[in-house]
Amino acid sequence: MIRINTNGTEAWMIVAIGRFYLRADNISHFEAAWLRVCPLFTNKPGYRGHRLGPQCEDEGCYVLEVEWDSLDAQSAFMMHGDFQTFLHALWPYFSADPDLYHFEPLAQPSRFPAI
Repeated sequence: MIRINTNGTEAWMIVAIGRFYLRADNISHFEAAWLRVCPLFTNKPGYRGHRLGPQCEDEGCYVLEVEWDSLDAQSAFMMHGDFQTFLHALWPYFSADPDLYHFEPLAQPSRFPAI
């Protein structure tokens, strides 16, 4: 679905970025909990895909990138009861409150040929 922003540019999806700050002794437990709760959002309307992994500069910080059709699609997930289950399963492993922000890509990602 392609939307046109108020400034006339195309917005073809919303990307949500979450940063999870983890206690060093709980990283493997966090990863196991993640695998259990991940299906709570991957089956929601508007979900397109996601990636999760440790930040290169700080292995105690995991970065989550989720692609949604729209901010409304992500908001609908956050209003769903599954979101609370998702948070409660992961929250014990956080050393600080997670960060969450969004952006609208200006264009579809390009694929560069391997060199």
